[in-house]
Amino acid sequence: MRICGVQISGSTANLAVVSSDDAGGVTYHPCHTRKITLEDEKSGDSLRAFLKAITAFAHENQVEGFCIKQRASGGHLGAGGPSFKVEALVQLVPDIPTYFANPVALSKFAKTNVAGLPNGLQNYLADAYRSGAF
Repeated sequence: MRICGVQISGSTANLAVVSSDDAGGVTYHPCHTRKITLEDEKSGDSLRAFLKAITAFAHENQVEGFCIKQRASGGHLGAGGPSFKVEALVQLVPDIPTYFANPVALSKFAKTNVAGLPNGLQNYLADAYRSGAF
């Protein structure tokens, strides 16, 4: 199954496409598009453009599901409004399910994943990759 791991930072979705085989191996698929940004959170045209871009990305890369790294919704480290709009737009991509990865589980996965991160993966995509590989 081809999964797109998503790590949301502000109004930007960092994207890493991975697939797994029956033996549990994970393959990273480098893509030309690595991030999509919501330009203006208050503009309906900008929201529609983001949804169109993420839908096109999913189609071009044969994505069968999204896995988003969860963010705190409140408190000192709580995520802002634009990030939740980005999350909702990813969830609205037609016919592609969305899953969520708990940050604590991703940290544990990072420590136990003996394969580590693939060569050529940019540092800012590490959490997106882990979300997809998890």
